[in-house]
Amino acid sequence: MKNSPHKSTNAKYEEILKAARKLFAEKGFDKTSVREIVREANTSMGNLYFYFPNKLEILKIICQEFVGKLRKQISDVHEKSDDPAIGFALDFKIGYIATMEDEKFSKFWLFARNIPEIHNYSLENKRIRLKTFFGDRIHSEHELNSFAIAIQGIADAFFEQKREGHLADSSAILSNTIIDFSLRLMGYSQEKIKKVIQEVEQYIRNEKITVDNHFTI
Repeated sequence: MKNSPHKSTNAKYEEILKAARKLFAEKGFDKTSVREIVREANTSMGNLYFYFPNKLEILKIICQEFVGKLRKQISDVHEKSDDPAIGFALDFKIGYIATMEDEKFSKFWLFARNIPEIHNYSLENKRIRLKTFFGDRIHSEHELNSFAIAIQGIADAFFEQKREGHLADSSAILSNTIIDFSLRLMGYSQEKIKKVIQEVEQYIRNEKITVDNHFTI
């Protein structure tokens, strides 16, 4: 990606990203051509290549911006709860709603997470989330990294099985299962975990947090 100081505020740059977001979500990354992005953005091939060296770079930027929103959410949620387990679970649940409950976006996101830079960025989010909510329970960087890798692995495994059609569970049940296993790793009892999940579910219902009124790509 070329280093332009005006890129983040350039209207044409944003129009190209907006067009790509729409097409990637509707058609998938592989089935979207550069020419289609150009046509949707009402621009030229020259303009697109001035800002982006290729289609993959566009995808990376979209994903990095989206994960950045998820990262900001960690601090926002942390301010809402004094209970670290509830804060952790709520942050995960909202992120899950944003990334997995919309069928088109979930396919896009599962594809994007296989890109090394995006996978690493997502893993860093796990480290930030763990450190934010469970800093007093984690005693070293090695332990932090181990927990982050383990939780990322749990989520990835369930996501992949769901994508391949091997899990019939609803997204609500699946997200609660991932929360359950993650909090077990952190040493919480099943009684506590059950209470946390119930409280988070109630919060989601009360606040009416859905795909439509939360994050969009």
